[in-house]
Amino acid sequence: MAPLTKFLKSLDKAWFVWQVIIPLLGPVIISLVVVGAWATGNPRFTPRLEIAVDVTPWALTFYSLTLIGSTFNEFWAKLGEHPALGVGLILNAMAVTLYASFMVIWRHDPTFTPGAPVYIVTLALLLISIWLCYTGYRKGKHR
Repeated sequence: MAPLTKFLKSLDKAWFVWQVIIPLLGPVIISLVVVGAWATGNPRFTPRLEIAVDVTPWALTFYSLTLIGSTFNEFWAKLGEHPALGVGLILNAMAVTLYASFMVIWRHDPTFTPGAPVYIVTLALLLISIWLCYTGYRKGKHR
């Protein structure tokens, strides 16, 4: 637990808000506001919270890849100084891309609904992406 505590204490809160919180929660909050506003003008409309707050594994893999791409934009010049981190980011990008490809195949089945195992793997890849990208941000920001 000590490494997690150390990581959280050293976390650049501005990076975390702009790179993680807003991209993940922003669309959910906007959806809730729009659904609520729509309901005020249409009495037959019944808002369904599970739809308004649904963030699919498909969307989370795209977010992970976007975060990795933006990290490489900042970190690329320092890649030679931190080869292990660079390899980790590349392997993580490959794993996320491969898993997104699995979802493409699974979604060809019209009865496919992502279950708990898909969400667990997606969230694990997302957390690894956030950790690696934050590390890359920290190491790449002092050019």
